[in-house]
Amino acid sequence: MRHAIPMAAVAAALLATSQGAQAQGFLKRLADRALDKAERTAETIGESAARGSPRGRKAKDRREAAPAAAPAASEPVGPAGPARAAPAAARYIDSLRTPPDVEAQKTAYNRFGEVSCNDCEGGIDLDGRPKFAYDQYSGKYNERAARAGSWPVGHTHNWQGRASKGTLTVLAEESVDGFRCRRLEYRLVRGDASATRPGLICFGLANSSSEVEKWHEIY
Repeated sequence: MRHAIPMAAVAAALLATSQGAQAQGFLKRLADRALDKAERTAETIGESAARGSPRGRKAKDRREAAPAAAPAASEPVGPAGPARAAPAAARYIDSLRTPPDVEAQKTAYNRFGEVSCNDCEGGIDLDGRPKFAYDQYSGKYNERAARAGSWPVGHTHNWQGRASKGTLTVLAEESVDGFRCRRLEYRLVRGDASATRPGLICFGLANSSSEVEKWHEIY
């Protein structure tokens, strides 16, 4: 800017003293160029000074040091800490079902034990139904399952039907679908012929209305 002011003054003096129109025009153009160059030089010096000043450097440093925006954190999908297992739903004996092949064996066993009877309801007695002496289980709901549940594994109960001899044996105790259960075998013998079917009793609550666990006959 110090150089620009003398040049502009010289040009202005020449312009004032020149008499010719051509000289005036030439000097005016010279003065305009000198002023324009002076303004550009001043702007360049000002920008360089701003960049070199402590304030300018600090602003530049802040821009370069500013961290990139962090991605938005995803919301937690559950409460902090270890996941808690949902409480197990209550299960009942009535959820157990008789397999189709066992149903077929029961039907064949019952038919084998049918005996004509004049003094029986419907004229037919069923030898395949176990008979018991009167005891504490007699007349109670699920009395056959209660009896078989009280016997030791390996025990065999015998009865005599009208035409066949029957046995009911506790074969084993095991877990079935999470329930404590016992495998049974029903067997009828008539002469040289015989029929058998499997049985199953399980211990637990019968249904959602039950309050006491007991032995229940599944098949």
